[in-house]
Amino acid sequence: MDPGRALGAAVARLTGIRPEDLAGAPALPDAMRGLSDFLGDDATLLGHNVGFDAAFLERAGLRSDLARLDTAELASIVLPTASSYALQRLATDEAILPEAAHRALHDALTCASVLNALARRARALPPLVLEECRQQASLLGPAYVAFFERALLGSWDAAAQPVGARSADVAGGAGDLASGSGGAPPALGMPRTGNRRGGQTASETPSPPAGASAGRAPIMDAFEALATSLPGYEDRPEQRELADAIERTFEEGGVLVAEAGTGIGKSLAYLVPALGRATKGERTIVSTYTVPLQEQLVRKDLPALQAALGTEVPVAILKGRSHYLCPRRWQAFRATAATREEVRLALKTLVWRQTTATGDRAELNLMGGEAALWPRISSDDESCDGRRCGRVAGGCYLERAREAASRAGVVVVNHALLLYDARMRSSLLPQAEHAVVDEAHHIEDVAADVFGFRLEEHRVRRDLDRAARSPLVVEALRGERAELGEAVRAEVERARSAVDETFALLVAVLPTRAPGGEDKLRITSAFRASDDRWLPVELAGERLADALAGTVAACDRLGAQASPDEEDMRDELASAALEVAGNRTAIARGIHDPRAGDIVWLAVDAVSGSVGLYVAPGHVGSLVRRALVERYDSVVMTSATLAVAGSLDFTLERFGVADIAAPLVLGSPFDHARQSTLIVPSDLAYPHDPSFSTEAAGLVADISRALGGRTLVLFTSHASLREVAALLEPLETEGIAVLAQGLGGSRRAIVERFRQGSAVLLGTQSFWEGVDLPGELLSCVVIAKLPFAVPDDPLVAGRSERYEDPFREFQVPQAALRLRQGFGRLIRTKTDRGAVVLLDRRVLEREYGPTFIASLPDVRLRRAPAQYVAGLVAEAAGRGSADRA
Repeated sequence: MDPGRALGAAVARLTGIRPEDLAGAPALPDAMRGLSDFLGDDATLLGHNVGFDAAFLERAGLRSDLARLDTAELASIVLPTASSYALQRLATDEAILPEAAHRALHDALTCASVLNALARRARALPPLVLEECRQQASLLGPAYVAFFERALLGSWDAAAQPVGARSADVAGGAGDLASGSGGAPPALGMPRTGNRRGGQTASETPSPPAGASAGRAPIMDAFEALATSLPGYEDRPEQRELADAIERTFEEGGVLVAEAGTGIGKSLAYLVPALGRATKGERTIVSTYTVPLQEQLVRKDLPALQAALGTEVPVAILKGRSHYLCPRRWQAFRATAATREEVRLALKTLVWRQTTATGDRAELNLMGGEAALWPRISSDDESCDGRRCGRVAGGCYLERAREAASRAGVVVVNHALLLYDARMRSSLLPQAEHAVVDEAHHIEDVAADVFGFRLEEHRVRRDLDRAARSPLVVEALRGERAELGEAVRAEVERARSAVDETFALLVAVLPTRAPGGEDKLRITSAFRASDDRWLPVELAGERLADALAGTVAACDRLGAQASPDEEDMRDELASAALEVAGNRTAIARGIHDPRAGDIVWLAVDAVSGSVGLYVAPGHVGSLVRRALVERYDSVVMTSATLAVAGSLDFTLERFGVADIAAPLVLGSPFDHARQSTLIVPSDLAYPHDPSFSTEAAGLVADISRALGGRTLVLFTSHASLREVAALLEPLETEGIAVLAQGLGGSRRAIVERFRQGSAVLLGTQSFWEGVDLPGELLSCVVIAKLPFAVPDDPLVAGRSERYEDPFREFQVPQAALRLRQGFGRLIRTKTDRGAVVLLDRRVLEREYGPTFIASLPDVRLRRAPAQYVAGLVAEAAGRGSADRA
């Protein structure tokens, strides 16, 4: 149809529609009349994210009572672990080959093909699973009920064995089949020896692993073995040096802080010594920040290493409680699901339980509001103790994971769990002699979060809602304990009113928010003493704390009257009360009694509008030291970006180990002087000048044209990114896609589109690291400005107070490390070539500039007027000679 206005460049690129294609097409009212006549009275509107399309159609006059069937929502249930629910990805996964994408007719046909594929998948599910899906689907709509009814008929028809056999695992899942009766997994044979952590018993010490020898070859001999038996292995002197240093640390004890440049292969450098130690009965905890690195270690690196070295060391991955499904809580949840999101999550996890052996949330692709509901079915609950789920088919996933970890020689965890275990002084992690912290540059921020507190409006309301809706409260209201149930509801209402009052006053304290911005305000002791707006906050905080205490007391009184057969409901209420009580600690530390050194601030999230009060320790070095050095015989902390101008002093001080750590800095094996060039435009406006965005966009456009895309642009603020992205839109008409974080789909989606070529990608914080685009995919990284943190950010301001010269001693080193992370996106292999263009000429003009330059690899530095930069980039990327300045 004719939209009645010109097509935008992005729409034309996405759909392939040309202005001449619209000539003679019907106007919207005529098209809608034709559609209504075609649909009749009883048609089902099928679509992918059909609500999006239906909303437009209904505004244009389509009747709103037509049944709908959404293949995206259906796929979320039938394919709970799909990597993406995008239509084209689902089609690819199901071997459907559409003639074209993002064309109305072709997308409609693809949607129908995906529906047929989902029907085939559904028919393969056990009949009892399909029956529950059919019953619960009434909340999703009649078209969903009909879909599962038809699938159920097909499933019964296809059954080749008794239904009981086909559906026996409807609640237990694959874990029952994997472990026999849902109990602990078979013994893996990892010895458990003593160290400073304690808390273990002799009965928990199994024998050495099968195939382990009493003494392993020296570490260098292990690398000789890798050279002959590990496919694709490259001998790197830096890797051997790092491995040797780690082995010495394991042998002698102490702390090693090691920077390992990109390309060294640091994971093998610490895994080889860890495996060697495991054969001697010593366990190593390996901690990472990102999930992809965890998966790489467990699924790829460790299996390949063990095959090459001939070891059979048990390996486990262990995550925090919140990552694992609690079968007992899940059963209660699915029995009471009452909203669309709840039903979708209940059915999705029902299907998932047929195949999962881990119960790990990471296997799931949670969409929409499902992620917010996950805490209600996770093991992150004080009533989860393993024994309770032992009575549920399938057993406890968390206990299985912990049992596997207790028998493993190498246990892979994340930083949050590593530190939380120390904070709680608990036995979440098994006893171990050694700890390796990879991606160690994140440990400070993770520690600030783990050892901090937060009081968030939406969380407090969620906790109160959970208490009010607790099954025991609902049950009490129906019978003789109605007075106790009503008391809980009354206290919750009192608390809700106090929440309204307290957070309204907190919002009033904040300055006026800029459109699209994020408000933050540090609450210092001077502010508390001098600002008249703070006393009402303290008084309201007292009333809120009192109301929360009243809610907890009412829950306790009702729980005390629970009968023995209401044990599960009682524990659920007790858990809800514990969550409510936790907010009182945050009130005390954030509003009434902050400790010396605490950083306290208010923030309003730009997306959700939710208000939060946050508390973080000002210096986490001592906390990190206690969490690691005092709990393990040896600690290795490593990352590709720890040194500032070749020195680890800044990092050692931040980690709290300056007086005890052995520092080691190993450069990258890549030939940066040959492979890369750093280019600084000499005449571009400074980042704070009004003309900067326009000039920056012009230069990025020139570079993108010279390279045919293949350009990553890194920003320090979303506002600057959006401004430059708008100025780059004309590139769309030249066949170069402009992909901007937050404007063009998810992070994964825009990276996948960038990999297809002819694109420029604009990103902020998360794109400065963790993006791997080797070879021809990426030839230029543009860094908009030196990545100084915002000086008045509460955390930055609070941490800066430790220094006599905060800018020189804290902000410059921190920014230099960040610049290195952005620079590191360019060269990922020995054959990569390209340029990094830094649009901030202060690096060459200010006294702090040499610190930034000295922190980068040994790279060629070129300074040139902006008009020559694109040519220099093309030359660095191997695309021809540049014009000489």
